[in-house]
Amino acid sequence: MKFFKKLTKSKDKSTDQDKITNVLFDSSVLRKNDITRLSIDERWTKLFVTIPMPSEIKEAEDEMNELIKQEAMLQNEQDNLEPQKRKAMAAIMNLTKEAFEEDNDEAKHKLKENKKEIERINKRINDVMEELEKLKDKLKQANIELLNKSINHIFSTLKANNKRALEIKEELSQIEERQKLLTEELDTISLDWTNYAVQLTELIGTDPVREFENAYRLEGLRKDEAVDTPPDEGN
Repeated sequence: MKFFKKLTKSKDKSTDQDKITNVLFDSSVLRKNDITRLSIDERWTKLFVTIPMPSEIKEAEDEMNELIKQEAMLQNEQDNLEPQKRKAMAAIMNLTKEAFEEDNDEAKHKLKENKKEIERINKRINDVMEELEKLKDKLKQANIELLNKSINHIFSTLKANNKRALEIKEELSQIEERQKLLTEELDTISLDWTNYAVQLTELIGTDPVREFENAYRLEGLRKDEAVDTPPDEGN
């Protein structure tokens, strides 16, 4: 059984990789996974520990939290209405004898007030039940919207991150290849200047070598002082 449908949009001249995919769940996924109040569901909240939450999802979360708050207030009111009703009914039971058998006007007045209170409570109980039923539908729709936005954002983020990771790997591979080529080039042009200094000293003498070193600023390349082996003065 499928719990969602897929909508795909693409821009002109775009490739398949650039297509925007939206997976839309239907309400059956809520029942199947026991999702009632997604914004306070730990399974949902932990999804955004690593992945940042965009403003669009934050707004949807806030809207759902407001619905949850309204639901809690109505349920609390509903819980308080029943004891109030029982209290008024008990008062009527206690006042009935005094009002009619003893013909007590004050008792009759209180009896009338308690009857009105029960009517008010009954009406409010019905109103609260209707409001809770409407909230139930609103919460169901809010759950679907928040779920769709969240899951699509996470998968689109994972797709974008994966694409960027592949680009970085490719770039690192190119850098590694470039480093390899540069290292090989460095090896081919690197000379043992100390060895050359000795050979040149043997050929033209120490002082000329030092003069050339200074002129070409190569003195820092020599690892050790070249051996001073001046050429035969007779030559």
